[in-house]
Amino acid sequence: MKTLFFLKDSSKNKSAINAIIRFKGQRYKLATGISVETRYWDTDQKRAKVKKEYPDAEVINIRLSRFDRKMDEFLEKCILEKIVPTLQELKTTITDDENDPVKVSVPEKKIKSQLFLEFFKSYFEENYIGQTYNKYQTTYNWLARYEKKFRKKLTFEDINLDFYTHFKKWVLSSSYKPKKDAEPVNYSLNYFGSLIKCIKKIMNVTGPHSRLKLHDNIEFKHEDFKVEHETADTIYLSLDELQKLHEFKPDVYNIAPITHDMRVENRLRKVAALNNAKNKFLIGAFTALRVSDFNRLSEVNIKENFIRIKPQKGTRKNEDVVIPIHPIIREILDNGFDIRTKISDQNINQHIKEACQLIGLDEMVSLTRTEGNSIVERTSRKYELVTSHTARRSGATNMYLAGIPSISIMKITGHKTEKSFLKYIKISQEENARLLAGHKFFQ
Repeated sequence: MKTLFFLKDSSKNKSAINAIIRFKGQRYKLATGISVETRYWDTDQKRAKVKKEYPDAEVINIRLSRFDRKMDEFLEKCILEKIVPTLQELKTTITDDENDPVKVSVPEKKIKSQLFLEFFKSYFEENYIGQTYNKYQTTYNWLARYEKKFRKKLTFEDINLDFYTHFKKWVLSSSYKPKKDAEPVNYSLNYFGSLIKCIKKIMNVTGPHSRLKLHDNIEFKHEDFKVEHETADTIYLSLDELQKLHEFKPDVYNIAPITHDMRVENRLRKVAALNNAKNKFLIGAFTALRVSDFNRLSEVNIKENFIRIKPQKGTRKNEDVVIPIHPIIREILDNGFDIRTKISDQNINQHIKEACQLIGLDEMVSLTRTEGNSIVERTSRKYELVTSHTARRSGATNMYLAGIPSISIMKITGHKTEKSFLKYIKISQEENARLLAGHKFFQ
């Protein structure tokens, strides 16, 4: 049994959402009674796109999820009773029930007793997938541990400045081991900021100005209840380093420094993994796309000498991003690399570090960030710092150093202001001086 949502008329600015239900070889078509602005409909996820400028999306997605659950419950009952329902019976199950799944209403008693974490969990499980889901799951886990440690059940009214101060102190004083045998380190200011961002989102979609109106608390909007953020101190790979990575051809012999496994079949698998990771990384580094975007490219995104894709986030009004194909990407594709190859973020991060180690990116690099309440400087080999996101930052930085106007690069990266873009890219004072020296003003 399966429920599939689709737009009744995608040519209109606003369309009703219909459902196709498949069960026991039967196909049923129903109206959900829900509508959505067409430009905010995600044809892949079959849900409304959650955007700041479209607050109705959360409610629409909750209603669709309730519709889906109600239909599953009814069809499971049909399986137990060994019957195949009629179309009218399916319509009846979503229209005659007092707990109609396509209506969103919260009784007054429920509002009074609703616990914050109860709603938090149900909301992100119904509305998010992938990396966004993981971020909310992480935040939920922190809040659950907070409740357990301090023996308190959080309500919506508890999410105030006192909570913010206490939660911040507790998170930043906590520590973790980045590696099994490493010394514990405190969580960063940016990490705490990512938790608060999720909490503020849930408070927004349930607050007095939302459709749900689960509480009257507005203290989370106070300027001191803020998403802490500091510009990340990180690395990028230069064009010369990217060229060196491109020219590197791993084989069963030259990968010896990163594996002690002498079995040929295992070494061949490692060679294939390294090749796939470096090709994916290079595509990201010459498009400046996020890993969530360059990792889902296929032939349909490539036309003539351009890559066209709708980024999953960052652009306004669901705009396409169009990027010229760099010669290195063209060479990768011409050499037979299947751009549809899917690699998890975890595997890209592991294998791209190994590839960079093998090409000799082992100079010592010092980076600083706020951990706990202190600014901490840590020194690592450069290859240890390379991740899937290094590709995007390298792309943006190298485009800027090549003289491409910021506004053109921002069309790709999705940065809204030049100030935020210039904080994002990584250029040294020496690189900036060389860039200035090439300007006609200094000629």
